[in-house]
Formats: sequence, structure tokens, C-alpha cells
Amino acid sequence: MLINHERRLLRQAAEADDRQISIKQKPDRTWPGDHSRLLALESRGDLRSVGLESGGAFATWRITETGLSALERLSGRGA
Repeated sequence: MLINHERRLLRQAAEADDRQISIKQKPDRTWPGDHSRLLALESRGDLRSVGLESGGAFATWRITETGLSALERLSGRGA
């Protein structure tokens, strides 16, 4: 079962036109808390890294079929 922040991040990616989610690095070059959550979702196969943009200031992931299936199960539309 997904916990709230996982559900929020996957839903955000699923609802985007390009099925992607990006986060911006802070001015002090650290990442916001969602960065580690997105990495965890990537390690489970729910997201796939698209890469870094703008000199590494933005990290982007795309939702996978696995991630979409997880969301469908939560909404009662999947198996």
C-alpha cells in the first residue's frame, strides 16, 4: 500500500500531460525532501529517472506502468 506522500507524487506525475514530475534543487544545492521520496519510488519501479536539467538544478522522473497500476489499485479500478 502506498503512503500519502507516495500517492501524492505518483498522482502528480500521472496527471501531468507528459507523465513526468520534476523538482528543483534549493539555492544551497541541497534537494527538497521529495527528492529522496522520488528516489525510493524509482527504486521500486514506480518511476523512471529522465535525468537532470539546467546544469543539474532540476531532476525529472516519468511514471511507469507499475506506478500507474499502483494508483489504479488504490482507486479501485485495478485488480
